[in-house]
Amino acid sequence: MMKLQALLFDCDGVLAETERDGHRVAYNRAMQDAGISEQWSPEEYAELVRISGGKERLRFFFEKNPEKFPPDIFGRDMIENIYSSKTVIFKEMVQEGLLLPRTGILRLITEAHEKNVLLFVCSTSHRESVETLIRKNYGDTCFGWFAGVFCGDIVARKKPAPDIYILAAEKHSLQPDRCCVIEDSRNGLLAAKNAGMHCVITRSYYTAGEDFSEADLVVSSLGDPGGERSEISADSPAAAGQGYISIADIDILL
Repeated sequence: MMKLQALLFDCDGVLAETERDGHRVAYNRAMQDAGISEQWSPEEYAELVRISGGKERLRFFFEKNPEKFPPDIFGRDMIENIYSSKTVIFKEMVQEGLLLPRTGILRLITEAHEKNVLLFVCSTSHRESVETLIRKNYGDTCFGWFAGVFCGDIVARKKPAPDIYILAAEKHSLQPDRCCVIEDSRNGLLAAKNAGMHCVITRSYYTAGEDFSEADLVVSSLGDPGGERSEISADSPAAAGQGYISIADIDILL
């Protein structure tokens, strides 16, 4: 009998490479629309992306530069307005087909669905952004396979706190040791592990150099038969030899 009960996906960097050419660009356009001349470069955003949550990134950026961004002006209301504008812009970018799915995701989701493995998304991003991305890149039918989509401010503490994964487990009576999380960042890895779950890391543009020593498996991508191969990290504690990660490979990790 298969041990795997549920597969839980992060969104940004996992379902698609969204950070550098998606969220960063959308933030820059939203800030420009708000009269802010500063633009986040890919290098600057590499530091900001370590902070879980878009509003938290904006708050950190403004509080770091109080002379340019007085707190009485660049407070909660301004952050909410910029974030709302950014969400609209990001959704438009997704609908335009600018943020493509990562290799192997649709295959693994389909295999999980066929084998009655429960599917979830647990992300710090806005719900509308996540839903738009899934529906555009994977289809409405695929979106309907997800038993739960947990996003944004649904929990008080964001990753690396385990709250969002614990919430999914509690709401759907999941056994954490029978769950595997697909993540791309150290924050996500720590959240999964602190929730008592297993974790497979698919390295992304901004997270490739992070420490994933606690992960069950670390790969370049999930890979696809006849397509892009899944490269296993040299220090990864487990490996799949066929060039892609299957549900059977994940089940062995549990």
